[in-house]
Amino acid sequence: MSIKLLFIFALIAISPSIAAATQNDTLFSPPKEVSKTKTETRNFIAYDIITQISKAKIDSKVVKGQLSRINYQLPVSLSPENLINNYKQQINALNGQVIFECHTPSCFDQDDLARFISPLDTTPKDEPSLITAKIQLAQKQLYVSVYAMNWKRAAHVQLDIIEVIEEPLNLLNINQAYLGTDIIQKKFADLSHKDQKNTKDHPMLTRIPGAYIDEYQQVEFGETSLVTSILDKQHQVKTYQGRITDIGYTLPRGYSEFEVDANYQNALKQLGFIEQYSCLAKACGKTSQLYHHMKLLKSNGMDDSQRYRLYQLQRPQGNVQVMTFVIGYNNGLSAEIRIIEQTDLNDKRVSIDLEGLTNKLAETGHVALEGLIFKFDSDELEAETIDVIKVVAQYLQSHPKQQFYVIGHTDDQGSQAYNYTLSEKRAAAVKSILQQQFSIPVSQLEAKGIGEYAPVANNLNEAGRHKNRRVELVLRSDVK
Repeated sequence: MSIKLLFIFALIAISPSIAAATQNDTLFSPPKEVSKTKTETRNFIAYDIITQISKAKIDSKVVKGQLSRINYQLPVSLSPENLINNYKQQINALNGQVIFECHTPSCFDQDDLARFISPLDTTPKDEPSLITAKIQLAQKQLYVSVYAMNWKRAAHVQLDIIEVIEEPLNLLNINQAYLGTDIIQKKFADLSHKDQKNTKDHPMLTRIPGAYIDEYQQVEFGETSLVTSILDKQHQVKTYQGRITDIGYTLPRGYSEFEVDANYQNALKQLGFIEQYSCLAKACGKTSQLYHHMKLLKSNGMDDSQRYRLYQLQRPQGNVQVMTFVIGYNNGLSAEIRIIEQTDLNDKRVSIDLEGLTNKLAETGHVALEGLIFKFDSDELEAETIDVIKVVAQYLQSHPKQQFYVIGHTDDQGSQAYNYTLSEKRAAAVKSILQQQFSIPVSQLEAKGIGEYAPVANNLNEAGRHKNRRVELVLRSDVK
């Protein structure tokens, strides 16, 4: 035997006494000339130990126990096959049973083998050699997997040792006293002070405790689209018309999507609503698609957390549809409630005509422009109110020497400063349309806002507040 060969066999010599070695933390002493070591342990694991390799597949069997993994980096001059032979000699000295052994090329695909073993250092995988074995010692049974490989800068050995033990099931204890205690429901602080200005819950449904409104839309008459089913992975959409209230809530993350959805289900069932359609998680499709079809107020979350339902209540004065949409992510949870109270379009809103406006101004010097409808919390006029503007423009064009105030009014909901600003904006919007679209001279009109300070009805009910949200044309006597 050559001196070089004797040197290589000495690299992985077992400790002076086999008995002494097996009492230490490692079964084999480290090879000589180790330049780098990586280690990993697992208290208990199911490990796939290789039993056979063919061109088609790698066969293995599961062994369970405590796992110790060591990866040694060695000089590139060392052959993976020879390193495995050194370990094999020591396994035989322990009367171990070799389960499987291969050397290049009988290890077949080196990439597949590297992926299967997943060594602690993934750089080397050339010229692989492998041996797996079972070793029965006096006090315990071991399984060993030794995988050697190299690359242009170093050789490596991945040594995995599985000590067969019973699965440790004493890692925790039970608290028997807990079983006798009642479950205390978590309470959430009232966050209604964070509500968006001039928003409120729908009278039909209260909010979930701890929720606040951060998105809100309401129109007296409009149309909206809702998903009614999914056919061939395509959303089927239907358009509904009526009084629309759309409320977006942010909720405490302590709630689950399931809990919020179930509470809405229960509440609407008690009100007599019948569920028309529902979908959960990814069965709803992508959240972005639902957003596109329904113009959702709340859509920030994960596809697999979404819960969508559509309900209907039939009643003589008009059916009611309710859409609920719940969605969340790790640190956030939202719910959207859209309520459509179906009614016929009130096409009598344009109730002012030229004769009536003329008579009213002659009689009182001012007239409320009935039929002017602004979008909710906005100075933008609804399209249907242009006929009212036309009547006013006709009167102003036929009375060019008269000058007027355009006065904006609001109800008393919201702060006084906010109402004053909104009334000014609405008056200015009417003046602007008359000047830009109907060429009314700038000198003939002056816009003013009064806010909530000149009501014509009681602000304690919706009917009165509706009358107070108005724009008036007031004849000026101070300009001749």
